[in-house]
Amino acid sequence: MDEKTKELIAIGASVAGHCQPCLTYHVNEAKKLGLSHGEIEAAVAVGKMVEKGAMAAMNKFADDLLKKEETPQKLSVYDPAMCCSSGVCGPQIDPALVEFAGALKVVAERGIVVQRFNLSQQPKAFAEHPQVKQFLNEQGSKALPLIFINDALALSGRYPTAKELFDMLKIEESALPERDSLFKNLRLKATPPRKTDVSCCGGSDEGGCC
Repeated sequence: MDEKTKELIAIGASVAGHCQPCLTYHVNEAKKLGLSHGEIEAAVAVGKMVEKGAMAAMNKFADDLLKKEETPQKLSVYDPAMCCSSGVCGPQIDPALVEFAGALKVVAERGIVVQRFNLSQQPKAFAEHPQVKQFLNEQGSKALPLIFINDALALSGRYPTAKELFDMLKIEESALPERDSLFKNLRLKATPPRKTDVSCCGGSDEGGCC
């Protein structure tokens, strides 16, 4: 590459990089090498085009980044058939459900949109969600609960612990309440986990809930 070509490239790079001292220096050097006004002007035009393309890409990146930060996270929970929206009811209360309900309260307080669907009360929501419908067709109710974060499946077949849920949502460790406080917030005393064939109301899963 000859010196004239190098200077023309440097002129274009100076324009694209917004370096005024660089541009002044390389234009003077180009003139010393005998480059014409038209050649220098063409190099400046190329630099402007590069700058315009880079700026458009940066503007889009910045807008998308801000939009992403402004959009609240969404947590969607597809529960198995339960007699109430949280499953924290009946003579036998599963500690996992109590902890999960308390964790959801913490999550909602941090501005995250929480949606919860109960198979026995909102079957339409399950039928209208392609991925949920597929899980039910392939695995039945054993696939539930299904936990989605921003419409992406995060967990299936069990409820996450409070810490697992907070980790999924990137809630800082310092924001985590003590596990016992989750139970205290609901003013409920957890009992030993129910057997797998017992529903939230104490009956058989096969017979439905309540």
